[in-house]
Amino acid sequence: MSDEAGPVHDEPAPPLAPAPYGPEAFAPAPSGPPDEFERQRLHPLTPLLESFRFLTAAAAAVGIQVFTSRNFLFAIYVALAAAVVGGVASLIALQYRGFVIWGRELHIYGGVFTRSHRTVPLERLQSVDLVRPLRARLFGLAQLNIEVAGGDGTDARLAYLKADRALELRAELLAIAGRPSVPVHAPAEPAGEGESAAEVESGPAPLVPQVPVRKLAVASLLEALPVQVTALVIFGTAFTVTGSIFGFTTVATTLWVGFFAPALLGYLQSTIATVNRFLRNCRFRLARDGGSLLIERGLTDTSHETVPVDRVTAVSFDEPVLWRSRRWRRVEVWTAAVAQQSGGVVRSTTALPVGDPAQVALVASEAVPDLPSEFAVERPPRRARWRMPLRWKRTGALMHERAFVVRHGLMVNTYIALPYARIQSVQVVQGRIQRMQGLATVRAMTAGGIGHVARASHRDVREAVAMAAELRKRADAAAALEAPRLS
Repeated sequence: MSDEAGPVHDEPAPPLAPAPYGPEAFAPAPSGPPDEFERQRLHPLTPLLESFRFLTAAAAAVGIQVFTSRNFLFAIYVALAAAVVGGVASLIALQYRGFVIWGRELHIYGGVFTRSHRTVPLERLQSVDLVRPLRARLFGLAQLNIEVAGGDGTDARLAYLKADRALELRAELLAIAGRPSVPVHAPAEPAGEGESAAEVESGPAPLVPQVPVRKLAVASLLEALPVQVTALVIFGTAFTVTGSIFGFTTVATTLWVGFFAPALLGYLQSTIATVNRFLRNCRFRLARDGGSLLIERGLTDTSHETVPVDRVTAVSFDEPVLWRSRRWRRVEVWTAAVAQQSGGVVRSTTALPVGDPAQVALVASEAVPDLPSEFAVERPPRRARWRMPLRWKRTGALMHERAFVVRHGLMVNTYIALPYARIQSVQVVQGRIQRMQGLATVRAMTAGGIGHVARASHRDVREAVAMAAELRKRADAAAALEAPRLS
């Protein structure tokens, strides 16, 4: 029997790990600041200002009750109860609302019964816009709308903060994101009401002259007039014809209950929308600072918007029917942020509410370098005319040197220009009837999805296939030359 044994090692055993290995060792890093980290609070008036519409409706209901019953004591009791309940609710809500800047992320907290915690990655920050609704301006407050590339920027907002604190926070967020901070003067009031002429002149020079109020009012009226006049003509003709047959008294009662009352509500909504658009675009000012377009506008609700030129994905030119004799057009730009409201309604940024050809050309070239404002598009084949008899002459497509351009519309003639570097996908769509006619539709989509689609409708199928192939080729070549790539 051998006495030989294996080698003996005198080295000590390795030390134990400081913590046992297990699932907890591979736990992800915390996604947000610890709970004990102090949050920055919003202004104490925030809950009341956000409930402004509800409070206005409640005050109107109480006023009607007081007027009909002459019970003024009831109004006093309701006002006291509303003040107590509103004050307590505001104090409770403020305890759960706030924000924290943690590293390169902005964390926004809210909710009382349903808690919410939203994280905004600042490395994808696109812009931080300063907005001052009228109810906030009365108290010297403002809100920040934060847009992130590829996300729903309209939901990321901080409301409300003191105007000077909002400006400081805006500059801090842009600095963390590595984007240039464009100075914004606040409060944005007329000269003599908080903003001196020197402050206005210290900013970048405007690209185009400020749109006169009279011109903007005439443009708003001419844009809304065709729809309203058409509605009045249709209902007036229907009332006259049916009244002459069945009697005006019976027809008037029936039409009022079934048609006129809903139509009047729609007419009022259309009028209110026109007035709101006019107020929103009053005192419009467009300037260029570095790689961003600076837009200031608003009469009652003021806003300071920043549009990074390197993130513009599409430019549209609108020409309502009654603007054509004056050669007026509106310019809107779309960016990489989805900017999507509830219900799928997409919001663009108005780069020029109304302007002449020279102004439109200047704004177009600033939004997309070397982009013209006039395009000679090619119409679809004549065999597709029966599918759109009224719109055939105003429908077309063009593969310009800088962008893919499509034209559509009847009452509002619209051109949409998509820079090739912003096109993400191209599709050729063909329905059953199109297949029988040898037609197809080309769809070019950009970053942002909904609303960022250019359709070349009812093209010859061979032309559509060749157009799609050329679009893919140009899009890949333009994207390869872009540095850095659009995220």
